[in-house]
Amino acid sequence: MKREWPFVLLEVLFLLVLLQSNAPEVWFWFVALLVLLIWRSLALRQRLQLRAARAAEA
Repeated sequence: MKREWPFVLLEVLFLLVLLQSNAPEVWFWFVALLVLLIWRSLALRQRLQLRAARAAEA
């Protein structure tokens, strides 16, 4: 989880900016937050699959 803290903090920062932005900026920050969330969830899923594969080999 230590590896995820900087990204969680960045996502919270994006969310705060999103809540304070005006109408045209909302879509930009929403897409930026969505891309970051998808990217991190895919990376987490890949790490979990790799860990499970290593455990199955042992």
